[in-house]
Amino acid sequence: MEAPPVRPIVAVRPGSAFEARPRLFGALAQAFPVAFVPDTLEGPHADGLIVFADDPSEVPVNPDRPTLVLGTGVACDAVEPVSFSSSPAVDQRLRGITLSDRLVGAGIPARVGETMIAVGASGNAWVRSGSDLAVHRVRSTLPELSETEVLYSLLSSRAIAAIALVEFLRGVSASCGWTPPAMRAAFLFDDPNLRWRRYGFIDYRALLTHARTHRYHASMAMIPLDAGRPHRATARLFAQNPNHLSLVFHGNDHVKRELLGAVEADAALRTAAQSIRRVARFERRSGLAVDRVMMPPHGMCSEPMSEALAAVGFDALGAIHPLPWTEEPPTDPPLAGWRAAEFVGGCPVIPRVPLTSSPADLALRAYLDHPLVIYGHHEDVADGFDVLAETAARVNRLGDVEWMSIGAIATSNFTVRIDGDHATLRPYARRIRFAPTEEVRRLTIEAPSDVARPDGCTGWTDPSGASHAFGAPVEVPARAVTEIRLTGSADIDPFSVASPPWRPWPKLRRIATEMRDRALPLQSQVTN
Repeated sequence: MEAPPVRPIVAVRPGSAFEARPRLFGALAQAFPVAFVPDTLEGPHADGLIVFADDPSEVPVNPDRPTLVLGTGVACDAVEPVSFSSSPAVDQRLRGITLSDRLVGAGIPARVGETMIAVGASGNAWVRSGSDLAVHRVRSTLPELSETEVLYSLLSSRAIAAIALVEFLRGVSASCGWTPPAMRAAFLFDDPNLRWRRYGFIDYRALLTHARTHRYHASMAMIPLDAGRPHRATARLFAQNPNHLSLVFHGNDHVKRELLGAVEADAALRTAAQSIRRVARFERRSGLAVDRVMMPPHGMCSEPMSEALAAVGFDALGAIHPLPWTEEPPTDPPLAGWRAAEFVGGCPVIPRVPLTSSPADLALRAYLDHPLVIYGHHEDVADGFDVLAETAARVNRLGDVEWMSIGAIATSNFTVRIDGDHATLRPYARRIRFAPTEEVRRLTIEAPSDVARPDGCTGWTDPSGASHAFGAPVEVPARAVTEIRLTGSADIDPFSVASPPWRPWPKLRRIATEMRDRALPLQSQVTN
């Protein structure tokens, strides 16, 4: 097995600032390929330097390495808006957005050769030198993470310091060669099915026309209970337009707490397997493919259900929080919500955000290389599709965005490092598709870090079905798209699993809710 690449070293000055923040720097060392050390005369020469200073406006004398200067003083009690400039020196995803932070000290004057990155009501909040040895001076503090704080929480509590830190560490670690996935996005609507030309306020043909005009993709989260025979013309519309329309799973019966309340492993497995079988029958009848991504009703599911979804072959699930059984953002582990997906019991959890998300929230998620899965319901377009056009325009302004199906988002959800003829992939889905460049001849898949079970995934298979161990290089043909499937010890054929006990209530409830949804546009016309 090959030795891992040497991590760049970042020194922290004074050393006491490093010692006072073990949880923070421990989390950062997991999030970035960087080693942190206290700055001492006897220590190794560092590739970068973080300075905690009483006056962050001070410029280090003759900096010999990239440097980030942060404040140590007491932050102002008042929160003030801080806006990023539109300078090319600012990451395109952040240009023009406004965040809130508590700043320290007076505004930092931009000197000759420096660029103002962000400005608050009280003056410049972040200034950067233009040299190769960039010096960032930032009027924000970076305290230790409490035992109930995760790294992601800094984006709300210390937004400017957190972003400056990410920018600085990305620069220092650029030589490590890790490349994140492209910026990807999709709209998601919970509940629609293909029984007719429309569902509630969503007219599928009108949606397609609008998606083409405004450059976006829309996915319908279909309840497997609804997966009977679709309306032929509607199925044909989806089949002929996969660049703009697609389908994913939405629960199984869609009853109250269906996936969240599944706390017994056997019951969870039966539900997950039945959803696969129902949709497989729909696919045979319709000729359509439904992405193997589960969108749990109300965005939540239990830990046993996460494990069951992985076992029966789902590529991922989408949830509001990285630990999908929590109603609030998690307080542990420290990297919860930081990565492009969080593995839970062998199943990666891709974040999804509401259609009402602010431009700043979308920009920050894109900045962290998260896919943008923006969800809503048919009632959200009761007044037309303008809300989709406006949100798509906000997303498209962030840079080169690839709008795609949620299944494609999952299979492209990985980071890659190429060193000569050797590619190393860090997966954030159970199934990924990798197209190696011509020089790549060997491929290594890293084992994902799992919050719930260290053995959630045990290895991977290539297109031939051959099994491979994590961390071991495998020969691959040049330029051949390689489909990689992660495997686990609990994997099972969903067609071999018994069905849950039959109940009449789910079908009756679904008929009632579908009738309500389809009647809403008529009621709206009458009242207007």
